[in-house]
Amino acid sequence: MGLKKSHRKRDSLLVQNAVAGDQTAYSELMSLYWSSIEKTLSLKLMSKEDVEDLTIATFSKAFDKLDSYDDSFAFSTWIQTIASNTLIDFFRKKDQKTISIDQQKEDEDTDNIDVVDNSLDPENHLIRKQKNKHITGMVHRLKPHYRELIILRYLDEMSYAEISKKLNMPLGSVKAKLFRARDLLLKTLKNNENEF
Repeated sequence: MGLKKSHRKRDSLLVQNAVAGDQTAYSELMSLYWSSIEKTLSLKLMSKEDVEDLTIATFSKAFDKLDSYDDSFAFSTWIQTIASNTLIDFFRKKDQKTISIDQQKEDEDTDNIDVVDNSLDPENHLIRKQKNKHITGMVHRLKPHYRELIILRYLDEMSYAEISKKLNMPLGSVKAKLFRARDLLLKTLKNNENEF
């Protein structure tokens, strides 16, 4: 019982911080609940892409409504309810043969990809240039919707609000999809570390 209480307290604090604009709090909430939402959805869906899309949609909806979260309920219950409703909506739309969520332009700010070298050392400059080329190559391996978000955020250095406006996408969706895009890019880079 004490563990559940401490989780509730932690989640409530994270929600308060996120609502106040703390991007790290959004990231932590996603890290804590991403796999459980993904697991829940994967029990009902065959397509891995649909699972990923609906997980992103769940967090997008949750983040858009975060200020309405009532901390007398567990955050895990609240976000699972949003996931269930997102799944129901998905099946309704599928039955009606309407446009799926991947027709939207798809998809946090904790890690920036630093590829600029201010050093005058030619050897370091060459190494950085090769790494930059390598990272750019990894970015281009991402799905187009993720690639676009990474480029807008990290290369064009646009804010979440600017990306939201440019892509006509809710701010919560931008944050959720960028989190996923960044996570995929970091995994890709990690898997290809030996190429550096």
